[in-house]
Amino acid sequence: MSSRPSVRETIAAARARLAQEQARSKSVRGGAEDERQAFVGSGIPGVKKSALAQRRQTDVEILGHAQKSIKSLIANAKGSGTMNLSSRDLTEVPLEIWNMYHVDPDKIVVDFNSSGSAWYDAVDLTRFIAADNKITFIDARIQEFGALVTVDLRNNELTSLPEEFSQLGRLASLNISSNKFSELPPVLFSLNTLMDLQLGNNQLSGRLDSAMGQLTKLESLDLSGNQLTELPGELEQLKAIRKLNLSKNKLQSLPASVLARMPKLNELEISHNQLFCLFDGVGDIAGGDEAFVLPSLTRLDARNSGIENIADMDVKISLPAVKEILLGQNNLSNLGQLLLGTPQLYMLDIRANKFTGLPFGVLDLAELRNFDMASNRMEQIPTELGSMIDLTTFVWEGNPIRNVPRSTTTTDALMKLLRQRQELDFPTAVDTARVEALAVSSPSATSPATSRSMTPIQHGPTASRSASMSARTAATPPTNVSPKQPAQNLNLTKKALKEVSLNEILEACTAPQVAVLDFNAFTTFPKALEEAAAMTLNKISIRHNKITEFPFTLSFPFLVTLDISDNAITTLGSATDESGALDRFPNLNELNLTANRLTELPIWLPKAFPNLKTLNASRNKIVVLEPKSLEGLVSVDLSGNEIATLPPLLGNVRSIKTLSLDNNLFRVPRRQIMDQGTEAVMEYLRGRIPV
Repeated sequence: MSSRPSVRETIAAARARLAQEQARSKSVRGGAEDERQAFVGSGIPGVKKSALAQRRQTDVEILGHAQKSIKSLIANAKGSGTMNLSSRDLTEVPLEIWNMYHVDPDKIVVDFNSSGSAWYDAVDLTRFIAADNKITFIDARIQEFGALVTVDLRNNELTSLPEEFSQLGRLASLNISSNKFSELPPVLFSLNTLMDLQLGNNQLSGRLDSAMGQLTKLESLDLSGNQLTELPGELEQLKAIRKLNLSKNKLQSLPASVLARMPKLNELEISHNQLFCLFDGVGDIAGGDEAFVLPSLTRLDARNSGIENIADMDVKISLPAVKEILLGQNNLSNLGQLLLGTPQLYMLDIRANKFTGLPFGVLDLAELRNFDMASNRMEQIPTELGSMIDLTTFVWEGNPIRNVPRSTTTTDALMKLLRQRQELDFPTAVDTARVEALAVSSPSATSPATSRSMTPIQHGPTASRSASMSARTAATPPTNVSPKQPAQNLNLTKKALKEVSLNEILEACTAPQVAVLDFNAFTTFPKALEEAAAMTLNKISIRHNKITEFPFTLSFPFLVTLDISDNAITTLGSATDESGALDRFPNLNELNLTANRLTELPIWLPKAFPNLKTLNASRNKIVVLEPKSLEGLVSVDLSGNEIATLPPLLGNVRSIKTLSLDNNLFRVPRRQIMDQGTEAVMEYLRGRIPV
């Protein structure tokens, strides 16, 4: 007679049955972790063998699940063109993968009524991803995937690539970063279709292989995280390069001669190196009136690289498109002439250097929004900084500042303090202040920015006393004043003006040839300018205001150059405005409409500006391009718009010699044609004109 089970035994048996049911349920569901574990423990060639952890499935279930996993991967790859083997603990690619396109002729069955996938439905493999494994070599059978466009083998243990890699005639992107390459595999230089090459975090050292210059189609090259000490001059052959990452190496020189021959270079990462000079050898390629130019660079990161000088000679440096310059954690005490050639600079980081004052030219950076000067040696923050009305973030902590209270900790509070001090240093009479605001530059000055930049900034009590004395002198006009002499330039920059009267202009300047009204708050073009100087002005600059309409109601018969960029103009007028626009600007030769809100260019534009040769309408919202609107122009910049198609008839506008169309929406012509220049683009368009 058997005894009845105890309560404890009954509970234990119930728990065991529940655990078995859960195990069976999980086996049916599968999941990413079950698939990976089954793949690892299957015993299939190429899968790393390791001690099996305790499992709820039987060995038969595990093996069957792994085989199903491989078959599923292959089936998906044949349908999508992408094979993804990432994060599977592989030491090599399984044989079944290499043989995925092999078909046994004895087993071929043609059944067009079948709903399943068939061998004749398979697409070519274009993407092969085996990242984050422990793969030590790539089989020569990689050549069987000749349609590959992208290969991602990052974070493995590769030391070489097979020669058969050269058979990948369509390969555009190769990522072999975070492997164990101590030298570049020779087959790499035969991949002349490569556009993106990632070689970061390997074991490359010494001088970079000069054969790298053979990859002339490269647009992105990452060599970061190696031990490179020198760059070959052959890199100058990479004329299509847009992004170059050389950070975290041991480079001691960055040859300016190489960079100068990379006209499309957009991003340059050179941080964490051992540079003494940022641009080495500029004296050999620039000097006098000739500048060292990187025309397309928008971002420069050279932090923590031991830099003491920007260039080896004091020459002009022009970075006209740069938005970010990061030079923190270096040994800089000045920036030379760097900031004089960065009109678009938005962010400047020079923290943890040796600056004792603001760098030369920084006060003229109208686009600057973020400025980091933390942990330098500056003792005084000059009141002139308060004039930078668009500066939103200024970091000065870690400096031995003496003229700002410790309670002032935010940018807004600092700027308010500096502006209050400026008001104390200038006359309080409204009329006198307005007249003094209309400052007239000397006839010899080339531009307001240059005039201001060449004026040294004084700091400390001496500067404050000097400013106060000048203000008091200006506030008390002498009894006998001779009439103001005619001047060539009228400068109203950064005065927060919303309007200006005829009397104010005439008081400040008689018959000006150049008028500069940049960085104010005008919402309409000032009519007083026409009344005061319509017959003498040949150049007007009214950038960075809030003007919404083009001044076709005004007339400037001798105006040659008009810069009305960075405003809010949405249209140049409708077709009904054509007659009213004629004869208003008969001699206008150069028109800058950059960074407005234009959606189109009117077809009557050539009639309104019969002598216009240069038009810059970049960074607008132009969608449709009408060839007639560009007739007679020689240089046209329409980059950064939303142009969806290029009309073939544009090719018949044969006056155009320079045409910039980067960063638009159209896909035809292809980039290969665009890279060949204006003539190639125009010839291509002419070839598409219907007969």
